[in-house]
Amino acid sequence: MHITSLVVHVVPDQLSAVVNRLSEVGDLQVHGTHPSGKLVVTLEAPRAGVILDRVAQIQQIPGVINASLVYQHADSRQSFDIGASHD
Repeated sequence: MHITSLVVHVVPDQLSAVVNRLSEVGDLQVHGTHPSGKLVVTLEAPRAGVILDRVAQIQQIPGVINASLVYQHADSRQSFDIGASHD
């Protein structure tokens, strides 16, 4: 599983429209917005390639200026299963 956080910069007067379009992107959550046109979002996907495809999708949304990767974490499904068995 890959978990990635991004800061998405948008044209301020298009903030609401961009947030609405982001709701169409799979496994994406908007965690914060600022009137200056900044959004904090996370993406989850089974493979890094899916993350890259979704970032490209975000960058094509009208009103998006840039989507900048802040953090990415990758963990195997096996490590999730091992952690769960030690409860």
